[in-house]
Amino acid sequence: MKKILFVNPSNKNDILENVKILSLPPLNLGILASLTPETYEIEIIDEAIGTIDFERDVDLVAITCMTPLAPRAYDISAEFREKGVPVVLGGVHASAVSQEAVDFGDAVVIGEAEEIWQTVLQDLEKGKLRKTYHSNRPSLGTLPWPRRDLFSKGYFIQTVQTSRGCPFDCNFCSVTRFNGRRYRFRPVDDVIDEVKELEGDRFFFIDDNIIGSGERCTKRALKLFERLKDLGKEWGSQICVSVVESDELLRKATESGAKWFFIGFESVEAGTLSWMNKQINLRPTTRNFRDAIKKIRDRGIAVVGGFMFGSDTDTKDIFEKTIDFIHGTEMDAAQFTILTPLPGTRLYQHLASEGRLLFEDYPKDWRRYNGFEVVFQPENMTVEELQEGYISAYKATASLTSSLVRAVKTFFKTKSLFSTISSFYWNYDCYKTISRNARSSREPRHGKL
Repeated sequence: MKKILFVNPSNKNDILENVKILSLPPLNLGILASLTPETYEIEIIDEAIGTIDFERDVDLVAITCMTPLAPRAYDISAEFREKGVPVVLGGVHASAVSQEAVDFGDAVVIGEAEEIWQTVLQDLEKGKLRKTYHSNRPSLGTLPWPRRDLFSKGYFIQTVQTSRGCPFDCNFCSVTRFNGRRYRFRPVDDVIDEVKELEGDRFFFIDDNIIGSGERCTKRALKLFERLKDLGKEWGSQICVSVVESDELLRKATESGAKWFFIGFESVEAGTLSWMNKQINLRPTTRNFRDAIKKIRDRGIAVVGGFMFGSDTDTKDIFEKTIDFIHGTEMDAAQFTILTPLPGTRLYQHLASEGRLLFEDYPKDWRRYNGFEVVFQPENMTVEELQEGYISAYKATASLTSSLVRAVKTFFKTKSLFSTISSFYWNYDCYKTISRNARSSREPRHGKL
């Protein structure tokens, strides 16, 4: 029986290596495993949890990766190819820079791989793998459930996906290019059946926005929440702040077991949101973030806020403004990132055209494009000021004392250990890991002084 090894790479020295709460099962690989004929023996290795045995006898290796993990993915590919094992590369990064990826694999899948995977395997059997495979965006109504039996048991939480795509087209985001600007949904019946089969009473929706946007999406979300209500499970998800525009939607989410929301606020400054093209956060019904957070937390749902530093409209006072906002709203947890120009995005094109990218020795330098290092020349501050301001935001909001105090408040607000544990570790593990590694991981760089 032929053997296929699916790999989700991780850097063992990555600054978020120890933030295990952020490690989620690679559903994309689990779905491809379900689409693989039973004539193959399959193994899935996520390096965030497990270790690759390079001496294992396999007939094909399939690797997916995001941009900062591309160098690791290419190293894994090289080691297997030296042994004569063919390697297929795919995922967001390989799709964005396929001309680069073809130099590091025997084949590259461009786009969502589900519809083309059977063709790849057929070509493998013939010994005629093509260098590139272009995939159409599949209908989610026919996709199988992921092979969860192949996942490690070391994850904090299991995940479910109900939709793909996003119409908002923020300048920093690669989702629109990879998954398209139109929401595609799985049938609600199929989602509910899958949730019923999950082990445990808690899970996470990995949709970019579980409620979508527009009347069609709202009706679908209401139906989903109504069906979830009877399952007795708690869940979290990425969601848009626009959830507060509908009292019914927020109420139904609460009744269905929603316990924490990750919301991409991105910035407390309206000018920055406009520069990012994050228009959904600027509507009259959404732009009052303080009221939105209170409305959600009053429902017993924890709020994890995402914020980016480094836009062309940011000045040095953005860090203090954001810290004050987080303390003032009693937000349960916050995730800070440095604005990062991922390949294929309009942000990358903008900074590249102005000659502001600081690290362009690709693919080696892709490891720096992780959201925690400065890889471009900021407009209104120095590189060092942006890096230090980013670290200061974590120190001010997520120290051990601060994380414990906020966790206690989360518990009394939500009455949920799920929300409390998630919020605490999201705060403190990020803080301690970033604080420990940020200074040692930086190398001399050029830029304004």
